[in-house]
Amino acid sequence: MFRASITIVRKSTAVAMRALVFTLFLAGGSPFPARAQTCVPGTTPDWIASVPLTTSSVQVRPADCATVEQTPPDFSWPDLSADAQYQVTLTYPDGHTRSRAVARNWINWDDVLPAGSYTWQVQVTNAGGTQSSRSRRFTVGASAVPFLVPDFTVLFDRAVSKPRPRALPDPATAQTIISQRQAALALLYARVDSKLADPLPAEPASTLKAEILALTQEECRRTLEAALAWLATLREEYFVDALRRALNLAAWDPRGSTSYANVDQASREIAWTLALAYDWLFSRLDANQKSLLLAPTLARASDMYYDIIGSRARVAIYPYDSHGNTTLTYLAVICVLLAGDVPEAWVGLRDTLPLALHWTSPWGGEDGGYANGTAYAGWDTGSRLLPWYFLRWAVGVDIAQKAWVRNYGRFIAYFLPPGTPAGAFGDGAEQRLTENWARFGKTYTLFAPSPLGRWYASQLTGEDPTRIDYLLAPPADPAPAPFPDGTPNSSLFSSIGWTAMHSDLSDPARTSVYFKASPYGSYNHSHADQNGFVINAGGERLAIDSGYFDDYKTLHWWQWYKQTRAHNAITFDGGRGQAVYEESGKVGNGVITGYASQPDHDIVSGDATLAYGGALTEAKRSLVYLRPNLVLVYDKLASATPRRWEWNIHALNMMNVVSEQTISIASNGQSLCVDMLAGPTMQFAQTDLFTADPFAALPRQWHGTFSSVELLGSAEFIALMRVGCTATTAGASKTDGVWTVDVGARQVTIDGGGAITVQ
Repeated sequence: MFRASITIVRKSTAVAMRALVFTLFLAGGSPFPARAQTCVPGTTPDWIASVPLTTSSVQVRPADCATVEQTPPDFSWPDLSADAQYQVTLTYPDGHTRSRAVARNWINWDDVLPAGSYTWQVQVTNAGGTQSSRSRRFTVGASAVPFLVPDFTVLFDRAVSKPRPRALPDPATAQTIISQRQAALALLYARVDSKLADPLPAEPASTLKAEILALTQEECRRTLEAALAWLATLREEYFVDALRRALNLAAWDPRGSTSYANVDQASREIAWTLALAYDWLFSRLDANQKSLLLAPTLARASDMYYDIIGSRARVAIYPYDSHGNTTLTYLAVICVLLAGDVPEAWVGLRDTLPLALHWTSPWGGEDGGYANGTAYAGWDTGSRLLPWYFLRWAVGVDIAQKAWVRNYGRFIAYFLPPGTPAGAFGDGAEQRLTENWARFGKTYTLFAPSPLGRWYASQLTGEDPTRIDYLLAPPADPAPAPFPDGTPNSSLFSSIGWTAMHSDLSDPARTSVYFKASPYGSYNHSHADQNGFVINAGGERLAIDSGYFDDYKTLHWWQWYKQTRAHNAITFDGGRGQAVYEESGKVGNGVITGYASQPDHDIVSGDATLAYGGALTEAKRSLVYLRPNLVLVYDKLASATPRRWEWNIHALNMMNVVSEQTISIASNGQSLCVDMLAGPTMQFAQTDLFTADPFAALPRQWHGTFSSVELLGSAEFIALMRVGCTATTAGASKTDGVWTVDVGARQVTIDGGGAITVQ
């Protein structure tokens, strides 16, 4: 075992010893010692626990012993069989009960639940008989926000009674929006003017799905821009252009290149555009024009319906479907726009809108987290903003009051803070999506404002103000938006297992440390990077998630980008890592086992043992972030088979090797030094090669590995990462099973039971 007391510098930067001593228990008892554990989740087997689950199966919500921020919470459970009928019984704090029968595996409860403790159980009846689940408990917190979903007949009647255009706010709000966005509207009018004489595009003849989608999206955008320009000005040439483009799209074959079977997103985009054009242009359309728009809309909407709903609402049973869940929202709003004009809208609205309001996002819980990565968080949530506006205007449902939507703003503030050089985790996270971040951050905040969100939006720049989701966003509040006092610099999003730790969230030159141990594992757009970390500082990427999102399931994606070896995580025996769902069918999940935050430090711990698919018997990592610029990383690893252990670190540029235990990373004036304070005898190597290159010729990146020289059945690593390569005296020693790590004037102890103390 290599154990060192490394003097990184000898200059005196001593500070007074912290009086505060905080211990985080990682094993034995609660990992959150500051909270009293008054409810222990039950383990008694019942029919719910016996349902064979796939990765994408619905989970029980609310979880046993949860405290919910929305009242009533969303109730869902695994579907037992195609013939199953259910009865949900809710016991209120005063002991009285209510039961409701449903033919599906979810329910929108129909009254606001006062603060207090509740139990609920689900009885199922099918050909095999009747069974009751065990009771599960939840607590409605005192600050829980009401969100009631009206009966679908009420929603249908509201849609029919709303004067057209349904997909516009009331006249006073519309006038305020127009007056606030005159400059952006002028740019929109100029762009529409420049396209008035353009020939109409033919139906895409390409066989490349990405090309078909891009061509479709561009023409759909031009159609809606012309329609919106007409609504704002009533200029005849804009109406003519919008109508000719809509009719041209309507003529594209729903069974052709843009069919749902071939490119589902393209067909969805066309159906959405035609339904919206029908609503926005309604007052000027004759019967024939309405028919020409409605027929292909219904054909494409029908394909959407039978895919995600069918005979038993597939997307309710298997909600972890990135395209299907978004399609559900679009289809629900299409039915709202067509309600009363076509009989199909009645059934469509009945089967989609209550479900869409229930399953707002399957990618996180009430804390607002989004497990599928920050890039898809923007693309997915951004694409829903217009539908969410329209639901507010057309049927009076304010989805901004739903817990996940309400708290999503915290997620983006912590994981996409102003000035960040990249996103965090998952497909596309390496991309600097400045326009998306600014536009979606601002429009989301206008839709679901909060003090932190208003500050966040005020710091963003670079959006395209002519995009329709921006132009139609709710009116802006001109009041100042200061950074809210008391906002913590770190946050755990427990539903997705992500932690963000910042030196100063309000400072764009901040140091940011991100850590992940997620129950979503490597599913879908998530990667095999449990217990992985990312470090940015001063607007630069330092310890990076490597690789490029050249597309979903490319050779580079399979062989590098998605794999553990591409991340700042543990591998062994030449790059072997965690389970990749698309390869093994195993999710490869991790779990946050402890988190605590104090003004001068944060501690987070994760267990990724299960992610390695049985290859390892222990894979635990803790990060201790000592503000503002020091990060201590402790790994405890074990295997029944001796391994060559590998501690991976990735950077944009070649790393400077000081010794086999110390390296440095530099990028545009920012730096990060990594010192191995303790661990097995190791050697360091780096390369700028991928196991498979991306499609495009993109900049090389550097991949470093501290590897144990010998094969070992277990290993511990203690690394100190110094942002800015700040001179610091540090050392680590182990006595009687307890590690003592001195870092400048601070001391961290890690005992054999997993308790971490910072003083």
